Amino acid sequence: MSSQSALQQILDQIDTRKVTRFYWIITILAAIGGFLFGYDTEVIGIASVFVPYHFTGFVYGYEIASASLGAAIGAIIAYFYTDRYGRKSLLIADAAIYTAAAILSALTINGAMLLIMRTIIGIAIGADSAVATAYITEYAPKDRRGSLAIMQQWMITIGILGSYFVGSAVLLIAPSLAYAVGWRLILGLAAIPALIGLIFRFMMPESPRWLLLSGQIDRLKRDLKKFGLEVSDSLIQKATQEVKAEALAKFDTPTKRALLVVGLWIVFQQITGINVPFYYGPTIILGLHLFASSTNPVYTEIDSVLAASILAVINVAATYIAFKYIDRIGRRNLGISAYAGMLVFDLIGGILVMEGILIGALIAFAGFIIFFAYGVGGTGWLIQAEYFKTAIRGRMAAIIALIDWLANFAIIEVFPVMLSSIGLAGSMFVFTALDAIALGVIYFLLPETKGLSLEQVVKMFGETPTSQLRKGREIVMKEEKKEKLVPESK
Repeated sequence: MSSQSALQQILDQIDTRKVTRFYWIITILAAIGGFLFGYDTEVIGIASVFVPYHFTGFVYGYEIASASLGAAIGAIIAYFYTDRYGRKSLLIADAAIYTAAAILSALTINGAMLLIMRTIIGIAIGADSAVATAYITEYAPKDRRGSLAIMQQWMITIGILGSYFVGSAVLLIAPSLAYAVGWRLILGLAAIPALIGLIFRFMMPESPRWLLLSGQIDRLKRDLKKFGLEVSDSLIQKATQEVKAEALAKFDTPTKRALLVVGLWIVFQQITGINVPFYYGPTIILGLHLFASSTNPVYTEIDSVLAASILAVINVAATYIAFKYIDRIGRRNLGISAYAGMLVFDLIGGILVMEGILIGALIAFAGFIIFFAYGVGGTGWLIQAEYFKTAIRGRMAAIIALIDWLANFAIIEVFPVMLSSIGLAGSMFVFTALDAIALGVIYFLLPETKGLSLEQVVKMFGETPTSQLRKGREIVMKEEKKEKLVPESK
């Protein structure tokens, strides 16, 4: 007879499953929101050139940033929804909202309607970003959790690149229609992946950990079969009884420690300047005259999009490194090396821009993106979901998503002021300093979580003082080894 609790027996089966094609299918479906986030963040910059509503000043800024503000609202909605009603239903609702809003964005009759639809799209993206990675981590085997969860970030980068391909294709195919229907088509085509997500997300299983917590025995048994797990009714009933204590989980000290670490990570992820290469990189690349110049605004925009695609391709390729190695090398080692690399390339970029060497700035942007993509971007979304108890994972992930979107919006607002006051070189030196601070914080606070179950990660934050968190994995594994040896010595 097993000495393990019924709950632990089920969790061990979930954590040690072989990753099959089914896992990859539902992970891609869960991460479609990441694709839409990447697509719509960038595509508005392409379409806005041809939108006939002529926004200026703050209103124009809101046209570009409305999705970010909407995303913050969406994260707040997710906070109140996902732990109570589940991960799957929110993912379905997000896809439905996005599908409708994307279609209506293409059919807008005035500027106000466009801004409203852009905000609603942001709400769907924000709620999706709060729950998608949490959902993935709750069914992923512990040894492959990183690579599965990193799909969210990889889909964001693919969405960014996809927006450039779609935008340039629409403009190249029908340049004379850019001001009439071209911009509408660019915005409306986002409804296609959203609709795919809406249809197929109904077929996804619910998170098994959330079902255990909610006590839905029949549904849990049915959905576990989709993962290839056969569990007896008696074992499930015992497990749901055992997990009831976790339903009373509060904002305790372990949660505060975890929130501190991932909250700082997410803030630094944004304020160290990842938006700069994507928002200002195309202008610098165009200044290098890599593409033929044109007096036609449509072809000028196509050139700009092609220029941005260089950085987007680098972003997609570098994120593959994270996908491939995050479960081997670990979150901590990738994060430390990434912030160190970002610091070096920000410093190089600042020096070269100060000397007027623009090709050097392009190299610096590319290098910065490589390090950010493989060690910072996806890791933030991963640890957002790893660090908290199942009973509050959705709410904590929503708080982190809210912090992310507010930090994103803040840097969008602040950077133009920095650019006009201290210039691009001065701004890059500021980012260098922020990289250095982030590197120090990550070195002293970030624990390694590769190979640990979600429950072991939570235990680590409960048993490890904040000052020792960087050694938390070793401390937990050492303690568990001692606990296993105790019965044998009796």
